[in-house]
Amino acid sequence: MRPLDPLLVLPCVDSTLHSSYFEGLRGARGVDLLRIALPSTLPFRAQSDNPDAIVIVAEESFPAAWGNNGLLEELFSDTPTVLLAGTVSGGIARSASRLKIRSVLPLVITTHQLVAAIAATVAGFAVTLPQPFFPVGGEIRSIRSEPSNPAQLFSAEHLTAREGEVLRLVALGQGNKKIAAQLNVSEHTVKFHVSSVLAKLGARSRTEAVTIGILRGLVAI
Repeated sequence: MRPLDPLLVLPCVDSTLHSSYFEGLRGARGVDLLRIALPSTLPFRAQSDNPDAIVIVAEESFPAAWGNNGLLEELFSDTPTVLLAGTVSGGIARSASRLKIRSVLPLVITTHQLVAAIAATVAGFAVTLPQPFFPVGGEIRSIRSEPSNPAQLFSAEHLTAREGEVLRLVALGQGNKKIAAQLNVSEHTVKFHVSSVLAKLGARSRTEAVTIGILRGLVAI
């Protein structure tokens, strides 16, 4: 796959009632959406279509009603997968992890965020943001193309130019000592910037800060 090629994405829903969820993703830049699969046809479709990624929309029954867990684990090990769940609970996250699904997100998400999450997952990141960014009603809606108020996406403060630099170096896996050498500052200064980045993004760890940075477009994939 060439770097500029769109990612071939296989969508899967646990009910045909949720098929309209992916309408917001059709035509989105960076992805090429295949026909929607159901759980019963997912292994066959994944084998025949050879997607770059799978995106699953499922409610709390996941994965109880999905059949052969061994087959699913093999499938999700081979193909990067994003799970969009009605409720992102600890149980859902653990079930997904056991099946080798690394990225778990709430259903209420913008097109930009989902495309970024897919790209990050294909690149080897685990994207897990348990809290939805918008008020959630009783029914599953389609992906939102844009938030009604951009401030709703993240209440975090803007990062300074230097904090953005530090975040991008953290995303490359560099430790404080290497970052300090590259930026020609002290290690203490780097620690201060990292702490500030975590606080502004509302992240509990460097990995979570990178994930949020990817979804905000602060970190390139």
